[in-house]
Amino acid sequence: MYVELRGINKKFGSFKASDDISFSIDKGKLVGLLGPSGSGKTTILRMIAGLEPPDSGDVIVDGVRVNDAPPGERGVGFVFQNYALFRYMTVFDNIAFGLNVQKRDKKHIKERVQELIELTGLSGMEKRRPHQLSGGQKQRVAFARALAPNPRLLLLDEPFAAIDAKVRKELRAWLKNTISKVGITSVFVTHDQDEAIEVADEIIIINNGRIEQKGSPSEIYKSPTTPFAARFIGQSFAVSNYDALRGFEKDDNFPEAILRPEFITVSKLNALLYPNSTQDGVVENVFFRGNLSELRVDVAGVKISAYRSLEDDEIYVGEKVGALIYQLFLVNDREVKLIRNSLLRDENSVFI
Repeated sequence: MYVELRGINKKFGSFKASDDISFSIDKGKLVGLLGPSGSGKTTILRMIAGLEPPDSGDVIVDGVRVNDAPPGERGVGFVFQNYALFRYMTVFDNIAFGLNVQKRDKKHIKERVQELIELTGLSGMEKRRPHQLSGGQKQRVAFARALAPNPRLLLLDEPFAAIDAKVRKELRAWLKNTISKVGITSVFVTHDQDEAIEVADEIIIINNGRIEQKGSPSEIYKSPTTPFAARFIGQSFAVSNYDALRGFEKDDNFPEAILRPEFITVSKLNALLYPNSTQDGVVENVFFRGNLSELRVDVAGVKISAYRSLEDDEIYVGEKVGALIYQLFLVNDREVKLIRNSLLRDENSVFI
C-alpha cells in the first residue's frame, strides 16, 4: 500500500473530526473522500498533507511514517478549492513557484513549466495573470503548480467547488485523464456524489468522522453496506409503510425502506408489462429534467419518485398510472438488506 492511515483520531475541542480512521491506497490510484459537509473529509486530507497533526495514529506514505515530517518534506502537492494563486504573478510564474523555492536551475524550470502548460492545455496563456483567466483555467494553473515539483502524492480539496456546473463536468473528465497520464497517487475531497462516482477509482464515504464504506464507484452505488451509505448515495428517499407496496412484506427488524427512482417503472394503464406486480397510483407532480422527466406518484399512500424517458408517451399530473417497484433496500440502525419484488418471480421476470 502506498498511503496508509492507521487508527487516526483528531478532535477540535469536543468535536471529533476523525474517529479511528484507517484505510490504505494503492500506488497510482485516484481516491475520492465523499461525505456531507462537516463529516471530517478535509481534516483527513490536511493530516495527510501535514497541515494538521493527528492526536493519535499513524500517517504512512510509501512505507515511511510521516507524522513528524513538515509539509514541505512529505512530497505532497496540494490543490485548494479557491485556487490560492498569486494574483500578481503570471501563469508561468505561478506554476514555477515551487521549483523556485527548491532553487532549481532556470533551464529545468523553463522545461518543466512548459511541459505542464502543454499537459494542462494552457498554451498561449503563459503571460496572463489570474484575473485574466476563467475559473476552469485557474484550476488548471493550480493543478500544474501542484505537479511542478514532482510530488509523490497529490491532494485536492473540493477542486471543482468554485467552478460553474458546465465547466465542472468538463474538468472532471480532464482531471481523471490527466492524473492517469501522470500516474500520480491522488486523493480528492468532495461532497458531490456524481463527481466522486465519475472521477474516482475508489470512494471512501465519511460520516461523523468515521468511515462508512470503501469500494469502487460501482460497489458503493449498487451495494451500500451501511444505512448511511444507502440513504446518502443516489437519489434516495425513505418510506416507513413499504408493506403497502405490492410485492413487499413488512419486516419488523427493518422499520424503513430506501427507494431510488431507477428501482421503479411508471407506465400508462394501457401499457402495463407486468400487471400482477404493478400497482395503481396517481401522479402528483411532473418535473422536466432535460433528458428525462421525474414523476412524483402516490401509490397507496406511499410517495415515490420515478424517471421516465422523454421518448415515452407523456404522463400528466392527476393521471392514474401503474407503478412497478422492482426492488428496495431495507434498513435499520445497523444493517442494509436488498429485497426484490416477490411477485416478479411469479411472472417469470428477471431484474438485474
